[in-house]
Amino acid sequence: MRLHSFQILLIVLLVIAFLAPVTVWADTWYVKSSRAKMTQKASARSKKLADLPVGAAVEVLEKGKRFYRISFKGKSGYVFKFKLTDKAPAQSRGGGNSLDLLIGQQQMAAAESTSGSSIRGLHRLSEEQSRSKGIKPVHIQAVKDMEAYKVKSQDIDQFLKQGRLGEYVQ
Repeated sequence: MRLHSFQILLIVLLVIAFLAPVTVWADTWYVKSSRAKMTQKASARSKKLADLPVGAAVEVLEKGKRFYRISFKGKSGYVFKFKLTDKAPAQSRGGGNSLDLLIGQQQMAAAESTSGSSIRGLHRLSEEQSRSKGIKPVHIQAVKDMEAYKVKSQDIDQFLKQGRLGEYVQ
């Protein structure tokens, strides 16, 4: 009889362990998205507690399906899991210009970049090369105009809400 009770207890504990969110003992993770926000509950529609800066170290207290419970600057809240990474941000070597890019002196981790931080721009060297290849000034200006267009983060957030995308998936 005693062995039977032990087996039932073991089965119950295993079921709880598999169904409950994975608890982590304060792993340090890093914010990888420029639009990361910490919310009061595990929902993107919950009250926003803080905007998290890119590269900020946070302590992951608990991992859920879509949201991680974190601690940041003494506050506890939730962040959409795809806004975080367990890899520390690369240390910048500073400076950097177009020549560095050409000779490979600057590195960028493409896997961790977001669309907002990707390398864009018709740089002076590119513009000069475009002119030498016969690209019309009107086309060069069109590229500059497209790059000057900015989308507000509130508009992106509204788009995600309406489309039930990203952290707003239900």
